[in-house]
Amino acid sequence: MKPPLSILAMLLLLGAAVFCAQRWGREAGRASCAAQELEVQGVLRRQNQALNALREEGVRRSARAGQALATAQVGQAEAQAAAARILALQPAGDACRAAEALIARETAGSAAGGAP
Repeated sequence: MKPPLSILAMLLLLGAAVFCAQRWGREAGRASCAAQELEVQGVLRRQNQALNALREEGVRRSARAGQALATAQVGQAEAQAAAARILALQPAGDACRAAEALIARETAGSAAGGAP
């Protein structure tokens, strides 16, 4: 018994529709994947730029911190030298008078343009 021609035609059309739907689905999937890939690449590029900016800021801050540390170390050395000069000038244990004498001497030296 042969199936009627209309049933064969419907089966053929159904097979063609399934084939087209699968092909369209694959192409739509590829297009969607390509769009997502471009979007992810854009996000990664922006994140990389932000990371580079943060690195540069870190380098700048580190340099400023290094300069501040060097300045503080110079100030500490100067303070220690001044304390040593005060202690060296101390007559009979009177640190206040020695400090006043040192300040007066250094103020007069800097006003005259000379060094202590």
